[in-house]
Formats: sequence, C-alpha cells, structure tokens
Amino acid sequence: MVEPNARAGQARARGKGDMRLLKWIGGVTGFAAIVGVAVGVLVGAPVADEVDHYFSSDAFCSNTCHTMKDTVAAELHEASHWTRPSGVRAGCADCHVSKTLLGAYIDHVKGLRDLYATFVLGIDTVKEFEPLRPELADRVRFRMLGNDSKNCRSCHTMSAIRPEKKRGQRAHQTAVEEGLTCIICHYNLVHKEEPLSPAFEKVVAGD
Repeated sequence: MVEPNARAGQARARGKGDMRLLKWIGGVTGFAAIVGVAVGVLVGAPVADEVDHYFSSDAFCSNTCHTMKDTVAAELHEASHWTRPSGVRAGCADCHVSKTLLGAYIDHVKGLRDLYATFVLGIDTVKEFEPLRPELADRVRFRMLGNDSKNCRSCHTMSAIRPEKKRGQRAHQTAVEEGLTCIICHYNLVHKEEPLSPAFEKVVAGD
C-alpha cells in the first residue's frame, strides 16, 4: 500500500511533468506562430504589392472598360500632366489611388462600383458615361477636399510652387497664408471641364 506522503509526492511529480509539457507545447506553438507570421509577411507582402501595382496601372485603369479609354484616359493623354517636355508623367493612380498599401486596397475596393457599373449595369459607352460625369467629378472633388488634396501634395510642394503669372503668384500666396487645399482652385485639371455642383460652389466661395 502506497503511503499518503508517497502518493502526494507522485502527484507533485506528475504535475511538474505536465507543466513542463505544457510549457514545451506553448513554446513550440509560439515559435510556429512567429515563423508563420514571418513567412506570411515575406510571401504575402510582395504578392500584395504586385496585386496593387497591377490594379493601379494605367493599363488596367484605361483598358478595363471602353468608357475610361475613350473619355478620361484620352483626356489625360492630352493634358499637361502627361505631355510635359521633361517626360515626367502623372498616371491614373498618382491622382486617384492612395500611396499606402492599405489605403490603396481600400481605394481598389471602392473602385469595384465602377466595374459593377460597367459589367453589371452595362454602362460601357461614352454616351452612357457622359450623363454620370457631373456626379463622378463631384465625388472626386469632395474626396480630395476631405484628404487635403493628399495625392496632389505627394508630387507638389505648395511652398515651392512658383507660378509664372502674377495672378498665379498672388493666388498661391493667398492659398499658403490661408491654408487652402489644391482642389479649391484646381478643380478642372486633366479631364474635361465639368461645372461645379452647388455644394462644391459653396466650398469654393468659402461659405
């Protein structure tokens, strides 16, 4: 017959063994998790970057649907942002997609509505696109207003801009002094001019 003290000793030994086993399992699990995360980052990040690069490319933006190719993309190719003698060009993503990977993916998800309009609603001709242009222009203007023209500022430094004409110099000086954002004045760049909505007119007027 095993004495009570002996049984207690055996129980304590088993308990210590169980704790060591649990610690070992926990260590192995933690190590596996760290390795898994590292592999995921090393493999996933480049893949995510390549996916973003594809969906942000001018080829995807302008060739996915005819309305883009024959309207806004064609307008870009005639604009000064594309035709500068220096050869520096601003593509679709430079103005319309966030510079951060997470922000870019959010923009791509929002862009699904454009694919939906093209492939589900069947808005795939210039004639069908043009009536939507005022709403689309207004959406982009307010988006840029909300993020302080972030995409513009990724290329342009406000304090370094030196307009050639006196009027432009005065306007930029006022913009710097009053903290105005780019889209307040430059709301008809690159694409075909589109009248302001009443709501955006109030913003421009400072109401």
